[in-house]
This record gives sequence, C-alpha cells and structure tokens, in this order.
Amino acid sequence: MKKNTLFIMLLCLSSLSQNIAQTTQNPSNIKTTVEIIYFHATNRCPTCLAVENNAKKTIEENFKSELSKGTIKFVSINIDDKANEALVKKYQVAFSTLLIIRKVGASESKTDMTDIGFQYARNNPTKYAELLKAEILKKLKS
Repeated sequence: MKKNTLFIMLLCLSSLSQNIAQTTQNPSNIKTTVEIIYFHATNRCPTCLAVENNAKKTIEENFKSELSKGTIKFVSINIDDKANEALVKKYQVAFSTLLIIRKVGASESKTDMTDIGFQYARNNPTKYAELLKAEILKKLKS
C-alpha cells in the first residue's frame, strides 16, 4: 500500500513539474499587455491637456492594431474622483502623471513618462510622440 501511495505521489509531482516547465518555457501562454494611464486632476492647465491629448493621438495613430486587439490600452483617470481612489493609491499618484505599464501575467513594470510629457507635449509634440512611441515599443518587445 505504501509503495502505491509513493508511486502516485511521484506521478503527481512529475505531472506538476511538467506543467510548470511548459508554462515557463512557453511564455506565449501568458498574455502581455501595455497600459498607458494618464492621471489628472479635475482642473487642468494647457500643458496637462496637451500631455493627455498628444499621448492619445500618438497611440491611436501608431498602435491601431494593438488597441483593437487589447494589447495596448489608454486610460485617462481623474485623481479627484473617489471611484479611482484604489488605482491612485496603487500607483501612489498625487498629481498629473503619465505611466506606461507592461503587464505580464500578475507582474508589472512601469515607466514614468510625466517629465517627458511636461517637457515636450505642448512645445514640441513631435518629439514627445517619438519618445512615447519608442517607450511603448520597448514595453511591447521586452
């Protein structure tokens, strides 16, 4: 009886280790997404609006396919709205912030593009779009 129990336990462990190996060797089973989140206050200055509007425009013009597949998602979040409190706390946001977040399964890596947005979105939207596009492409490929 003990031999049968030991044999069944070894069989189960073997099966489990094969499943783990397949998951780690075949990352295509795990969905990768990139979220671009623009956090803003209710009252916004022209630069805040430019950061959001030019980000949205850049994403819509350069990532149509990824948007339609759900691989990329753009979201604008009002930090003053109580309904967004959990997300604001999760990302520790206190003012206008532009984040690019790569999600693979349960793990996340984020890049804060706020400084670049405020530096270029209003006065040099072409450069802003180039930098934003490059960072999004990096997140898609990493």
